[in-house]
Amino acid sequence: MSEHIATHLLARADATMHQIFLYARTLIIGALGGLVGYLLNFPLGWLVGAMLSTIPCAMAGIRVPTHWGLRSVMIGLIGLMAGAAFTPSIINRAGEWAFSLAGVAVYCAIITAIGLFICRTLGRLDRPTAAFSAAPGGLSEILVLGPAYGADVRALSLVHGMRLAVILIIVPLVIVWVGTGNGPTTMNRAIDFTLPMPLRDYAILGACLVVGITGGRKIRLPGAHLTGPLLLSALVHYFGLTASSPPQLFVIVAQIVIGTSVAQFFANTTIRQVLAGLMVGGGLTVVNLGVAALFALAFRTWLGIPFAAGLLALVPGGLPEMSLISVALGLDAAFVSLHHLFRVVLVLMFLPMLVPLWIPKPEKVVQPH
Repeated sequence: MSEHIATHLLARADATMHQIFLYARTLIIGALGGLVGYLLNFPLGWLVGAMLSTIPCAMAGIRVPTHWGLRSVMIGLIGLMAGAAFTPSIINRAGEWAFSLAGVAVYCAIITAIGLFICRTLGRLDRPTAAFSAAPGGLSEILVLGPAYGADVRALSLVHGMRLAVILIIVPLVIVWVGTGNGPTTMNRAIDFTLPMPLRDYAILGACLVVGITGGRKIRLPGAHLTGPLLLSALVHYFGLTASSPPQLFVIVAQIVIGTSVAQFFANTTIRQVLAGLMVGGGLTVVNLGVAALFALAFRTWLGIPFAAGLLALVPGGLPEMSLISVALGLDAAFVSLHHLFRVVLVLMFLPMLVPLWIPKPEKVVQPH
C-alpha cells in the first residue's frame, strides 16, 4: 500500500515538474522573441516578439502552455498601472467622457452588424459562431458564452485570436506613426532594472493586487483580474495613499507573459486553418480599425480627444492588452481602460439578450426514463 502511494506521489511530482518545464520553456522562447522585438525597435517589441516566437511553435504542435495564474497576476499588474492614472485631475474630467462613451456604444453596434455580414459571407460561419465571432466582447467571456448557443469554440478561438494578434501588431505601429497628440511618439528604449518604490508602496499595491483579484472574482466583475486591481489602485491613488506605479521591469514581464498566451489560439492549427482565420479575423480587424479611425477623428474634432487615445479606446482588442499598450506608450490609461471596460460591460449585458432573437438557444434534450 505504501509503495503504491509512493509511486503515485512520484508520478504526480514528475508530471508537475514536466509542466513547470513546459511553462519555463514557453517563457524563455517568448523572452528571446521579445528581446529580438526590442532590439529591432518594434513598438511594444517585447509583446509582439513574444507572440511571433511562440505562435509558430504552437502551429507546429510544440506545446507552449501559459500558466494562467501567472497571467492573472500580470493582468492584475496592468490594472495597478492603469489605476495609477486615476488622479483627482483625471476624475474631475470624467464628465467630459460621457459623449465618447456613448460613441463606444454606437461603434460597437456598427462593427457588430458589419462583422456579422463578414462572418456569414466571407467566412461562411454558421449563425451562432458568426454572432460570437463578430461580437466585440471580452475574449474569455465570449469563449464561455459561445458554446452555450452552439458556437464552434475552435473557430471562435482562431478568429478572436487572429484579430487580437493583428490588432496588437498594427495598433502600436499606427500610434507611433501618428503620434499621441503631443508631438511624435518616441518609445523609451532604456530598460530600468531597478525597483524604485518604497516598501510601503509595495505593500499598498500588493494588497490592491491580491484583494482586487480575489474580490473581483467573488463579485463577478467583468475582467475581474484587471478591473479589481484597477479599481482599488484608482482609489488609493485618488486619495493620495500612494503615487507609485509598478516598475518598468514589471511592464516588460507582463508583455512577455501576455504575448506568449496568445499562442494558445493557434495550437495544432494548419496553414490552411490559419489562412481561413486570417481571412475572417483580418477582415474584422480592417473594419474595426477603419470605423475606429473615423470615430477617433470625430472625437478629436468635436471632443478634443487626441486621435491616438481615441483610437486605442475604441479598437476591440483585449481589455488587458489595450490597457498595457496605453501604459507602455504613455497614453491616458484611465481614459482607455474605462472605455474598454464600458465596451465589455455593454457586450455582456446585451449579447445574451440579443443573440436568442437571431439564434434560438438549443433546447436541452430530455432523456427518456
